[in-house]
Amino acid sequence: MGKAPLDPSVEHYIQPGSLSVIKAVTDEVKSGNVDSIFHIGDISYATGFLVEWDFFLHLISPMASQVSYMTAIGINHCINLFRDYIGSGSVYITPDSGGECGVPYETYFPMPTPAKDKPWYSIEQGSIHFTVISTENDWTENSEQYEWMTKDMGSVDRSKTPWLIFTGHRPMYSSSTNRLFDLDDRFSKAVEPLLLQHKVDLALFGHVHNYERTCSVYQSNCLAMPTKDRNGVDTYDHSNYSAPVQAVIGMAGFSLTKFSKPGSWSLTRISDFGYLRGHATKEDINLEFVNANTRQVQDSFRITKRQNR
Repeated sequence: MGKAPLDPSVEHYIQPGSLSVIKAVTDEVKSGNVDSIFHIGDISYATGFLVEWDFFLHLISPMASQVSYMTAIGINHCINLFRDYIGSGSVYITPDSGGECGVPYETYFPMPTPAKDKPWYSIEQGSIHFTVISTENDWTENSEQYEWMTKDMGSVDRSKTPWLIFTGHRPMYSSSTNRLFDLDDRFSKAVEPLLLQHKVDLALFGHVHNYERTCSVYQSNCLAMPTKDRNGVDTYDHSNYSAPVQAVIGMAGFSLTKFSKPGSWSLTRISDFGYLRGHATKEDINLEFVNANTRQVQDSFRITKRQNR
């Protein structure tokens, strides 16, 4: 029997917003203004069913066939250290796929990682150095990944590549904490000091299915607040660096998550389907949350830095 054709007009049963996001981002790619796409975890929600990979790959092909489609390993539903069963070595145990899903992930998305089962890497594009980690592998102090993070971020020549963006799946900050999205204080305690030490400009995370942006935050304290520019856009001045800006951008398809009581570090919270669009020069990074259904910008922020001449 032949394989039934995939129908992208059918709303996905567990990712109700995925089609609107796919259509919006595909239009962005068609405009010719997109250099790359970053998808930081929760890649396909295949949960052990190969047909879900087929459906997902079919959906992203109009984008991934035109620009680089970079991924970060994420925990639940699709991948977990290439296996998700007890005793596998994963930091977190989620038996969603019975240990299967990492095999197609590694095959379909070969990232520039150090080796098999070491799904962390860095890449430079224009004026930005991206440090992409695995929140599912050991990130504790003195672990292999921890040492790699320290070396990678410490080796960036900020005179040539002024911006450092750190990405991983599980966030350090979220106002949507519940049993599914519980934050891991151990992760923040181990890794957040590295972000401050190496002057990370922006930390991007997924996992929680909404959008949230912080102040310049460290250990839950706002060390600096943005100011409004002439267009009313929140602007973080990193010429006098204080701490990273952090953002959760997990609003690309799965059922959206409500917010609970926000922390004092939380500046913007949006529970709509969409994506984060960014453009960088050596002097600034401009970022916008775009609503996938309306194509309207619902949040804008900017990070600036004066360059030494």
